[in-house]
Amino acid sequence: METFDVVVVGGGPGGSSTATFLADGGLRVALFERERFPRFHVGESLMPATMLLLEELGARAAIEERGFQLKYGATFIDEDNNAATQTFYFLPGQPWPNYSYQVPRAEFDTVLLEHATKRGVTVFQPATVEGTEFDAGGVTLTVSGENGPFSVRAKMLVDATGRDALLATRYGRRTRIPNLGKVAFFAHYKGAARRSGLEEGNIRVYVFREGWFWWIPLAGDVTSVGAVCHARTVKQWTGEPEGLLDAMIARSRSVSENLAGAVRITPVHRVANFSYHNSPVVGDRFVAVGDAIAFVDPIFSGGVYIALRTGQLAAAAIVQAFRAGDFSARRFAAYERRVHAGLAPLFKFIHKYYEPSFFDLFMHPRNYFGVYEAVLNVLSGGNWVTMPWRVRVALRILYGIGRLNTWTRRRAGLPIESRLEW
Repeated sequence: METFDVVVVGGGPGGSSTATFLADGGLRVALFERERFPRFHVGESLMPATMLLLEELGARAAIEERGFQLKYGATFIDEDNNAATQTFYFLPGQPWPNYSYQVPRAEFDTVLLEHATKRGVTVFQPATVEGTEFDAGGVTLTVSGENGPFSVRAKMLVDATGRDALLATRYGRRTRIPNLGKVAFFAHYKGAARRSGLEEGNIRVYVFREGWFWWIPLAGDVTSVGAVCHARTVKQWTGEPEGLLDAMIARSRSVSENLAGAVRITPVHRVANFSYHNSPVVGDRFVAVGDAIAFVDPIFSGGVYIALRTGQLAAAAIVQAFRAGDFSARRFAAYERRVHAGLAPLFKFIHKYYEPSFFDLFMHPRNYFGVYEAVLNVLSGGNWVTMPWRVRVALRILYGIGRLNTWTRRRAGLPIESRLEW
C-alpha cells in the first residue's frame, strides 16, 4: 500500500491550492480527482483578490499567459426600475490588482491542477474515492482507478470535493441556508453583443422579478449566460431545462437584445440548491476546504477565491500540525474560525443585497464615511486579506443607513420585502 503525508480528494481550485501549498511545505501529497480534466464547470468570474493568491501559489504567470478575458469591474442592471445601471470598477492601490479574469473553468482548473503536478503533487485522475477509514494513526482510502481498485494510506485527509462534500455526506450533515435556495440554468453562447474598452470584460448582473441573470464575457467571442431563479419557479415549470432558460431570457429585455443573433454552443446546465453550510469542517485528521465547507449565493463571484484561500489556510494549518505531531480536531479549530470569519461578511452582504432598501443604496452609492471603498473591499474579496477598522465601521454605517431607508420606504408605501422571499 502506497503511503503519503496528506491525501486531497478533489482536483478543483480548492484541491489544487491545498495540494500545492502542502507540497511547497515539504509534505508528500496525493490528489484524487474522479473526472478527467478538462471538464466543464460553473463559476467563471474571478474576484481581484484571486490574483494575489495566484501569485502566492506560483501560478499567476501561467494564468495570465492564457489570454483570458480581462475583468475590471461589475455592472448591475435593475430591470424592474427602468434598467437603472451601476458599474463598480475595482480600486487601484490595494494589496491586490484592480483587475481579474473571466475564465472557462475547464481550462482554468486544468492549469491549476497541472501546476500542482509540477510542484510535486502525485495526481490520480480519474480516480474515485470509494471509502475512507480513519483510525488513531491516520486514514486509509479505497480508490477506484482506471486500472482497478487500490488503497493508499496517509496521516491527513483534505476534503476538496465541493458540493459533493465527501466527509459531511458520510459523517456529518448539510444545512440549507434559509431563503438562499436557488436554481441556476446556464449555457455558453457565441456571437452575443460585446461592449468595448474597459467595459468589455465586466460581469453584468441583470435583476428582474423572477431572479437575476449573470452575463460573463469570455475570450473568443464566447459569453456565459445564466438565469438564477427561485426554486418554486423551477417547480412550476413542466418542460425541459432548455425551455426554462429560454423563457427566462424572454422575460429580460436586455438579455434578449444582447443575445439576438447569438448561437448556444453548449448544453443547458443546471445547478440546484445553491446555498448551504456543511459540518463538520474539521475533525481528527481531516479538514474541508472550499465548497465542501459552504456555498453562498453566486451573485458576487466568490466561489473560486474562497476555494483557493481556504486551501491556502488549510495547508498552513496542516504543515503546523505535522511540525507539532498533533492532528486532532482541536488543532484545526483556529482554521475553522478563520474560515467562518472570512465567510461572514460575504454572507451578510448577500442577504442585505436582496433587501430593496439596501439594493437602492447599492445602486446609488455615495462615498460617505468610506462606504464606497468598503463595498469594493467585499466585491474584491479583500475581507479575506485585510479588513481594517475603517472598512468594518463603514459597512456598519452602510447597514445602518439601509435600516433607516427601510423605515423611509415603509412610510412611503414602497416595497421592503426581501427578494429572497419572492
